[in-house]
Amino acid sequence: MEAADDAYWDEIAAQADALPDGWRRHARRAHLELLDRWVGAPTGRWLKTDLFEERQATRSLLERLGSAQWVGADLARETVRAAGVHPAVTADVRHLPVADGVFDGVLSTSTLDHFDDVASIEEALVELRRVLRRDGRLVLTLDNPQNPLVRLRNALPHRVARRTGLVPFAVGATLGLDDGAAALTRSGFDVLDTATLLHAPHVVGTRLARLPVWERRVLPQLDRAATTRIGRYSGHFVAFLCRPT
Repeated sequence: MEAADDAYWDEIAAQADALPDGWRRHARRAHLELLDRWVGAPTGRWLKTDLFEERQATRSLLERLGSAQWVGADLARETVRAAGVHPAVTADVRHLPVADGVFDGVLSTSTLDHFDDVASIEEALVELRRVLRRDGRLVLTLDNPQNPLVRLRNALPHRVARRTGLVPFAVGATLGLDDGAAALTRSGFDVLDTATLLHAPHVVGTRLARLPVWERRVLPQLDRAATTRIGRYSGHFVAFLCRPT
């Protein structure tokens, strides 16, 4: 994903969501519970990268995190407009138009897994390190490459994945728990904790969330895999809590 791709992401921003509201609500709960466990109620000035999920009430995290002063950042102008986050900047996360050390925290949800290579991920991590205060926190999530269904989905040619509805936008390089922790260390972070999120089987497990019983009972049970040995393979996302070194 290069800066010149902003027109592409504007097109993506105009698409309707293909996944049911039940899945989106469940995913939002999982992210909010993780944030509560790791940082409590965020306070001070925080940066939210990737505003795609902020366009929908069933997905928005920031409407439940009003305790902090939030600044949004996204590459797509249309996404920034539709998200309604103020203030917000249209920017590549590798080149943020803000001064050093201005944020108490950064929440980066599945943003850096759209680049073509790991070098670009690390470039973005260095930039996030730059804009954080020395005692700040980074909460980062990435597609989990150790989940075989996510790996298969990401390996599909983009035109095939988009036509089948498996993923309506371009995906790129990503990092698992071990490689992600190593990249964060190289980029100037201490990794304080890690987790995996959303353990329903991909495709079938997400689409069945249109059934209320699946959302209320089955999905929470499946997420208990996070505490088992298979959790690093079943999670859709890996998550990291970090602070600048």
